[in-house]
Amino acid sequence: MSPPAGWPVAKLSIGYYAHHHGAGHVTRALAIAAAFDGPLTLFGSRLPERVDLPNVQLCPLPADVAPGVEGEAFACLHYAPLGVAGLRERMGLLVDWFRRAWPCLLVVDVSVEVALLARLCGVPTIYLRQRGSRFDAAHELACACASRLLAPYPECLEEPGTPDTWRAKTCYAGSLSRYAGQVPAIAREPGTVTVIAGHGGTAFSRARLAAAAQRCPDWRWTVLGPIADDTTPAPANLTFLGSVADPAPWLTRAEVVVGSAGDSLVAELADLRCRFICLPDARPFDEQLSTARLLAAQGLAITRERWPADQDWPGLLVQARQLDPERWAAVSDGAGARRAAACIQQVAHEVLA
Repeated sequence: MSPPAGWPVAKLSIGYYAHHHGAGHVTRALAIAAAFDGPLTLFGSRLPERVDLPNVQLCPLPADVAPGVEGEAFACLHYAPLGVAGLRERMGLLVDWFRRAWPCLLVVDVSVEVALLARLCGVPTIYLRQRGSRFDAAHELACACASRLLAPYPECLEEPGTPDTWRAKTCYAGSLSRYAGQVPAIAREPGTVTVIAGHGGTAFSRARLAAAAQRCPDWRWTVLGPIADDTTPAPANLTFLGSVADPAPWLTRAEVVVGSAGDSLVAELADLRCRFICLPDARPFDEQLSTARLLAAQGLAITRERWPADQDWPGLLVQARQLDPERWAAVSDGAGARRAAACIQQVAHEVLA
């Protein structure tokens, strides 16, 4: 496989690799691309069929998995299975682009292996920082090889224990979401809860939500996102809407939002100034657990590290009502995507000019 004929190649070509786990990586990439001054090639195996951004060229990649093949992990590699055709093809597509598009830079969100592939091809990288205890040898190598690190959060939410060398080469962009600059006028509907479940695996279930809603009969609950069907009956104050393309109308109306601690969701809630009950999902490197703890420490969310007992929900909602949504201003000022785009362009000119 090779890139489609006729791809435009700028003097300094910028590529962006977005990981396929969850929807947040692609959402973040498109937010940055919308603020980017120039063409950008977006790589990934979970891309939309089309985007309404004239400067973005999509390059879908095949999946890097195969039935019955387990990924091996090594000290300096997270995922390097043998004999997977899709893995060969996706890496080949990237190398073909490196050769065709040179001089180029690759933004990696996220994959140690893709970052190292670029570096071994002599292509500079900007590596996206993720939350959690990511101080293992593989992340250390990817960060050391990167020309710059990019954090989709402000420095006040930096991970405890982050090495000074990483901090020094990190651009702290702040919140990155599709709702940047869209801070709404306060028009919350009292007694409303919006629950938003992610696409990367979740502890939210119909039974748990039904039990919580039953304990809070004075609150109207609306659930967005993928929730597995079962036979649990829903009380009258609980509605399941499934996945929606744009959750903003439900997020801006809700008095309280309940969700996990994924980067994309947290960024959206920051931009929309939502009162937040944060229930982190299990993720590698305690990514969401770390985020949830930092949000609680900054007074940005009510956090529970385990699913609350049914009888705790009324009190949690009362606590969430006391949160000050304007504290999100320290996380989101509407300029995160512009800062990220400026960082990418600056690094490209520094290392390629």
